[in-house]
Amino acid sequence: GGAPTRPPANIEDFLWNIHTVLAAQPGPFPIDLVKDAYSKHLGHKCAIERFLVVGEGGLAATLKRIPHIVNVTTDGTGATVVSASQSADLSKAQLIDADSAYRRELIKKNALAKAKAQAA
Repeated sequence: GGAPTRPPANIEDFLWNIHTVLAAQPGPFPIDLVKDAYSKHLGHKCAIERFLVVGEGGLAATLKRIPHIVNVTTDGTGATVVSASQSADLSKAQLIDADSAYRRELIKKNALAKAKAQAA
């Protein structure tokens, strides 16, 4: 990391931060090290709870809800590892576009599921 950056003001800033931290890693790395890597890379605490609900499933379940930003997988030893879903040279504007598209898809899926449930 370089100079400490300001903590994220909104979800888009936070998603961008997570992306830059993961994109800076040489490959998939243990999920337990995400918060540490985040603060080392950006110089401020990873307050994921401010932007995303962290429930009983912990960090893995939370990060699985943003598959367009974070790829959560299991390595050969059965450990949960994470990597960036987008390419490292992605711009912040492109990331925000990808996030908007993902949210629109979710809204569509939820509407379809609701319509199916009502039709049943």
